[in-house]
Amino acid sequence: MPIVKPPHPDATLEPFDGGVGVLTRDGEVHGHVATTLSWFWSPFSPLRKQWWVWYIVVWNDGAREPSTEDYPPFLAVTEMRSGYLDVESAALTRNGRYDFAWLPPTERDAMLARLGISASEF
Repeated sequence: MPIVKPPHPDATLEPFDGGVGVLTRDGEVHGHVATTLSWFWSPFSPLRKQWWVWYIVVWNDGAREPSTEDYPPFLAVTEMRSGYLDVESAALTRNGRYDFAWLPPTERDAMLARLGISASEF
């Protein structure tokens, strides 16, 4: 039996496991967000792994924000669950709140390929 236990199951994090969402403002698509779900070991909870979400924002013109990590208490995850994402962009003109919605699984893989995102980028 392993000493370090897996993270507590959390079905609400399932959409973040290879998910892709759309960022809109005033009904206009500005970009997409790709997410991945993983875990990490934390010294604050030394006997249990913690969930860890990484996400990448890709703008319509192909520009990308650096990949960003989110972990408990899950600030960005909470925003996306609530239907928005506050983006802090290197290009200040892109800063701000965007509406967020998940793409259906049937469109996700095609969008990941179109955006050119691979697992190594998270």
